[in-house]
Amino acid sequence: MFGLIDGRTLGLVSVVAVGCGPQKPPADFAPDPGLAVRIASIRIDAAPFVCPGAVIGASYTAVLDDGTELGFSRRYDKDDPPPLHVVMLRRTSPEATPRENGDWGTVADPLQSAATGFRLHAFLAVRPGINASATVAPDYSCARREWVFRGRNGPRGGGGENGPDITARIGIVSSPFYERLLVVGVEVGVAPPFFVLADADRVPPADWLVLVSQGGRGGRGVKGSAGTPGADGKAGCPGAPGGAGAPGGPGGGGGRGGRGGRVTVVAPVEEPFLAGLVDARSPGGRGGAGGPGGPGGAGGKGGTADPATDRRCQAGADGAAGAGGADGRDGPDGAPGPAPAILTVPLADVFGPGAPPELLRLLGSR
Repeated sequence: MFGLIDGRTLGLVSVVAVGCGPQKPPADFAPDPGLAVRIASIRIDAAPFVCPGAVIGASYTAVLDDGTELGFSRRYDKDDPPPLHVVMLRRTSPEATPRENGDWGTVADPLQSAATGFRLHAFLAVRPGINASATVAPDYSCARREWVFRGRNGPRGGGGENGPDITARIGIVSSPFYERLLVVGVEVGVAPPFFVLADADRVPPADWLVLVSQGGRGGRGVKGSAGTPGADGKAGCPGAPGGAGAPGGPGGGGGRGGRGGRVTVVAPVEEPFLAGLVDARSPGGRGGAGGPGGPGGAGGKGGTADPATDRRCQAGADGAAGAGGADGRDGPDGAPGPAPAILTVPLADVFGPGAPPELLRLLGSR
């Protein structure tokens, strides 16, 4: 249908589509000077809690010298510009990034906001002395609680790698927002640890955090070799038939799955039962699929007729193609890893001296 519209009409349609999009205020958009001098204070309104990594929705209100409240708009219309707009604010936060529409994107690492929450600051650009602050507490109810790590898959026909070593360090500390804050540091191989936090009074008594170290999948078996083609028949009267193609070779067996990895849980000797909050699993990797059988060889071409001997001579029949090779067997699954190891040490030693400063601060406040 659109192909019937001429070029000028298409251009008009394009212009209209762009014009219907949201308008942005100009870079120098500022409140009327008469209004700006009347602003006595500003206020940030935001949700009381937010999960690290989620977006904080916020609104902003100016309180005038007579007590009147006037909101900062998120929308802009050049034909009817609002008296106040969020672009008239300068916004900063150590734990969040201000977005163009007035919202904030938060830091996903839960440790960075554990002791401070998400501190939001807003300043009236034309009068920086007029400012506001708000703190949004961290919420850990949406934290991911199941993590699966696998060894590398094997090469063609080779075995998968063993699952990586996992160490989970678990303890309870205090923060300004939670009297009992559960902290789990997870180390996978030689990678830096990541942390999972929760309100210790709201977690189930066991198997709260699932950690899986699975062996890698075995490599797929190699493809069988192709059968050799049959020999061409010789010319004659009649022409000789072509030879049959050879069968394809069998596919190689799939590689064995890797062994499940080792999982170690380090808990405080003061609260050894915390180790039971970690559900550690070490399944073996799946065996690799068998390789496909090789294709059978093509039959040889029949020999050509020799008309010099007899014009009624016929060409020989083409040879039969060889059968395809059988697929290889799937590789066996890998063996499960050892049972998880449980270590208990004093809480001060659970996370070690190399713990992030944010965590050391929480440990010191316990």
